[in-house]
Amino acid sequence: MSGALRNPDFARLCAGQAVAQLGSRGYGVAIMLWVLAVSGSAATVGLVSTVTMGAFTAATVPAGWIVDRFDRRRVMLTVDACSATAAAVLAFCAWRGTFDPVPVLAAVSVLGAGWAVRGLAEDAAVPQVVEREQLGAAYGLFEARGYATGVVGPPLAATLYGLGAALPFAGHAVSFVAAGAAASRVRTPLQAPRVHGPVVERPWVAIREGLRWFAAHPFVRTTAALTAVAEFVVNGCGLVVVVLLVGSGAPSSTVGIVLAGAYGGGMLGALAVPWLRRRVPAHRLLVLSAALGALAVLAAATGSPVAAAAGYAALLAVTPSWSVVVTARCAELVPDEVRGRVGAATGLVTSLPAMFAPLTVGVLTTTVGAASTAGVLAALLGGVLVATAVSRTVRLQAGEPLARRAVLGGEPVDEFGSGYDGVDRADALS
Repeated sequence: MSGALRNPDFARLCAGQAVAQLGSRGYGVAIMLWVLAVSGSAATVGLVSTVTMGAFTAATVPAGWIVDRFDRRRVMLTVDACSATAAAVLAFCAWRGTFDPVPVLAAVSVLGAGWAVRGLAEDAAVPQVVEREQLGAAYGLFEARGYATGVVGPPLAATLYGLGAALPFAGHAVSFVAAGAAASRVRTPLQAPRVHGPVVERPWVAIREGLRWFAAHPFVRTTAALTAVAEFVVNGCGLVVVVLLVGSGAPSSTVGIVLAGAYGGGMLGALAVPWLRRRVPAHRLLVLSAALGALAVLAAATGSPVAAAAGYAALLAVTPSWSVVVTARCAELVPDEVRGRVGAATGLVTSLPAMFAPLTVGVLTTTVGAASTAGVLAALLGGVLVATAVSRTVRLQAGEPLARRAVLGGEPVDEFGSGYDGVDRADALS
């Protein structure tokens, strides 16, 4: 991991986005506190959250085209500028002390869409700034960064909010400025030269090409489906733990400490991934991650708040092993020219179930109880374990060397033998 950080361009990308991510983690707490205080309506809080997530989801697929079509450094700078403006609008509204739906909903929509575009741009740029053997360490550092900001961001935002409602939003605006300043200093080109030269593509044609690439490659689509189920479990398990803690009479401060501790477990797990990847074969590490995750969720099925809290921390600790192995392998397999669009398709597949996890788990805990709901989640992760263990695609392609290209009958054949080389010139020029 230190090797990746010794790369100055990667260090700038990572550090700048860490500051912005710190603000984004705190934003979730600050927006709920402020909207609830000025509107007095939990439904309004739900509306703001839904609009934010809706904008993120709606922007995911076109974000892939943007990341592949335009210079990624400029995309990052543009998104950071727009996001800083949106956060400043929220700071102004909070300073005034009134909830005006039009500017607030517009601002949170810009932030949600910006997160989709910025995240894809950064992920797609990583293989251009680090060596292939450093990909796992780089993505592991990203995972650790996400958990670390999850530990620090919410309490920091709550403290700033106590000093002044506008402060966490103003701080978030500054964080985007810092991220943009760091990205502007990256000197390495963040896109590979386009082999086929400049092509003026219609957006929907380019998006369709990325979706076709995603659908044509077994490892990418299979791991995306398995990750979608795992993300549903991870998102739902947090709510189960909160329900068990609150039901046992634990104060809100205890709930906060438990969640922060779980994020700390995730951070430690992410930092351990490079060490694990050097010692455990990729497929075995995926199976082990799913198995330990299922056992961790089963701890919540006992109905014990203490066991549930420990299990949730263990679940977040093993999750990065899965995420880093899959993300690094997909970065090796996907050509740079379609990396953003394939990442967008993958993100859409994995994020949609996670969006509905809180609602689904909330209904289940109300009808069958938190312990039984945890049992259902453990069974889902057990299904991921079995599918990962028996999948020939995952077993053979999780860690094998990059494909050799052959020429059969004069046509390029990719490593999956599909005969599709990622570029449809007729569609691109139509």
